[in-house]
Amino acid sequence: MFFDKLKKIKHFELIVIAIFCAILLLIYFSTFTSSNSQKNTLTTLTTEEYAEYLENKLCNVLTHISGAGKVKVMITLECGVEYIYATNTTEETTSQTSNGNTTTKTTKKDEVLLVSVSGKSSPIILQENLPKVGGVLVVASGAKNISVRLELQKAVEALLEVNSKDIEILVGE
Repeated sequence: MFFDKLKKIKHFELIVIAIFCAILLLIYFSTFTSSNSQKNTLTTLTTEEYAEYLENKLCNVLTHISGAGKVKVMITLECGVEYIYATNTTEETTSQTSNGNTTTKTTKKDEVLLVSVSGKSSPIILQENLPKVGGVLVVASGAKNISVRLELQKAVEALLEVNSKDIEILVGE
């Protein structure tokens, strides 16, 4: 009975197809936006994880230098990750007069701004500065050849913005 009434509607098939397409689009876009929001979540690395990440990336690049052979890399970092937090600065000025002399004292107070999410308070991070590379050790089997050694050094200098005095290239197995 219900289906008979639906069949009498003009262009019933087109309406069903349009509703079906709308449902498919809703499903597609809801999964698309949730995967993007997961990609945008901030992942924080420890200093060791960051050094290991740089070592792996550098090792992958250096192995492609002609004649480099088997390559191992070790990186040391100068310090840890530096965070710059949002602050609220208040300034208070007080004046005192005694014996005709006026003394003015200004006090500044910086307070880190916090945001509360699901009952947890955390500071608002304005900027995250990754640690700078302090030194690089490259062990390569092809480092016997001076031209390969120079190519390895130029690549490390360019990729990590490190001075040549902070790079050591040794001959490996």
